[in-house]
Formats: sequence, C-alpha cells, structure tokens
Amino acid sequence: MPLWGSKSFQDSYYWVGEYLSFFHEGVMCLIVFILSFVLYVVFWVLKTGSSFRFFQEAQAVETIWTVIPSLCLVGVGLPSMHLLYLMDEIGSPSFSFKAIGHQWYWSYEFMGNEADVLGFDSFMVEGTESGYRLLDVDQRMVAPSNMGIRCMVSSEDVIHSFAVPGCMLKVDAIPGRINEIPMTVSMSGILYGQCSEICGANHSFMPIVIEFIPPKIFNRWHSVIKSIEGVKVL
Repeated sequence: MPLWGSKSFQDSYYWVGEYLSFFHEGVMCLIVFILSFVLYVVFWVLKTGSSFRFFQEAQAVETIWTVIPSLCLVGVGLPSMHLLYLMDEIGSPSFSFKAIGHQWYWSYEFMGNEADVLGFDSFMVEGTESGYRLLDVDQRMVAPSNMGIRCMVSSEDVIHSFAVPGCMLKVDAIPGRINEIPMTVSMSGILYGQCSEICGANHSFMPIVIEFIPPKIFNRWHSVIKSIEGVKVL
C-alpha cells in the first residue's frame, strides 16, 4: 500500500516493476537536467542582453543540438522497448486466471483439479472492520507466489480497467475481447487495486484484491476450493 504523502511508486512485487521504477527515475532525471539546462541558457541570454539575430550559420551548434537529443531519444527508447517486450512475454505460465469486469464488480475464473472451470464473484465489503475502506472484498482472488501467472482480462458490459499498482499491472477489460498479461510475484502478500476506467456511477466501488500465497499452501487451497462458499462450477 502507498503511504500518505508518498511521492514515488509503490514497492513492486513483480520483478519487471522494479526495472520500470528505475526507468521512470532515470527518465525524470534526464527531463530535469534538460529543463534546468534550457532555463539556464535562457536566463544567461536575457542577463547578458546579447542578440543573435545576425547569425547566419553555426554548424557546430546545429550539430550538437541535433546529435545530443537524438542520443537521448535512443537511450530512452531502447530500454523502453525492452521493458515492453518483457511485460508482453507470456512464456509457459504455471497458473492462469481470468478476471471479468461487470457493472460494478469483478468475477474470477480458473481451472479446478478435475478439469472443471471454477469461478466466483468479488464484491466490495462495507465498513473498515475487515480491511481497508473501499478496497477490500468479500472474495479475494488467490494466486501462487514465485510462479509464472497469466492474467486474462475481459468484460461483460462496458470497458473496465484491471489495475494492480503493486504489480505494475494495468489491462483494459473490453467486451468481446480477452487481453492477457504475465506476472511473477516474488513474495507472498495481499495486493489491492481498482478499476481505472470510468465505467459508470459506481466506478469507484469495484476494487481488486489478489492474495499471493506460497505454492504449497495454494495447492491445498486449490484442492478444497469447491467446498468454499461462493465458489461455483461453470
């Protein structure tokens, strides 16, 4: 969870998220440096009162202000494309689940032990006794940690957005289409998220909660999932 007044991203549970944070910080440092340099040059020109209206050519300066920005763009573009490739690489996941957006709640589907498709609806709970206000749900999605996971996202009615900041995850849920994204969470914990698309009047009341647990405990949970109240065979 982010702390009050925090000016940076949340600590990422997904290993790609750490590289995204480093990339964001590097780009911000580059932007601040360029802005500071430009402001310094503008201030120096205004202070000296020099006029450069009669300059006819300055090939060295033109070369510099063409080559250096090009190198900056290449330095930003290469790691950006590499991170996009890593975030889209599915590979061979060990566990897959499907998140379906509704007005205004989420439902989850995944495979059971006997080739059955199991699913349940996840609604926001009232009050703050059981967790965070406007963020906790009655049925959490449970997934294994330290294991490749494929998350498939779709919608039943309007466009939603499945966003979990702790995983640097944000996927549009579009009716009639399935978007998928991989993730590998490196530790156990409970991650919170919300719909990040304005999908209607109760848009802010459809939170996302994913509980990551060790694989051994997940296998036990998976073996008795049919007996849990609210879980249905599809």
